[in-house]
Order: sequence, then C-alpha cells, then structure tokens
Amino acid sequence: MVLGTIFNLAGVPGLVRNCEYEAGAMDARISVRVREMYTVVHVNGLDIYFHRLTGKIDGVGSTTGWPRDEVRLPAQFPELPGSELDKSHT
Repeated sequence: MVLGTIFNLAGVPGLVRNCEYEAGAMDARISVRVREMYTVVHVNGLDIYFHRLTGKIDGVGSTTGWPRDEVRLPAQFPELPGSELDKSHT
C-alpha cells in the first residue's frame, strides 16, 4: 500500500490489463482493452479513452452498433444561484 501511495503522489499512471466484467445486480457490462496509444474502457456502450502515457481521459465515444438510447448519459443538474453561469440576475 505504501508503494501505491508513493506512485499516486508522483502521478504515475495505474496499470490495467484486458478484462471483461458483468455485474448482474447493476446490469453493467464493462470491458478494458489496452491499445498502442490508448486504454479503452467500455461501460454499457460508452467508450472512454485514456492516454497510455499520461492516464488522462482523451475522449469518449459510443460502441459501434449500440442503440444510442440505451447508452446511459450523466444527469444534468441546474446551475447554482450566484455561479458564473447563472444568468437569471442580469
């Protein structure tokens, strides 16, 4: 655990390997594929691309052939009053 803490503090990207996982209770299908430049994590039809050297998210996409209406999208939350994006008081 100490080595993991040191790696996190140093900003070393984590290691992953190709794998498949299905969670029946949450109806989730997850797979990980390591490519030349990216690691791609597939979650219920959504592809998240991580740069291999930095570990940062480089983009997202949709799995080919997956019905778009079945891809779960993040919830949209209203802006908080007084935030930079709140235009109701202008």
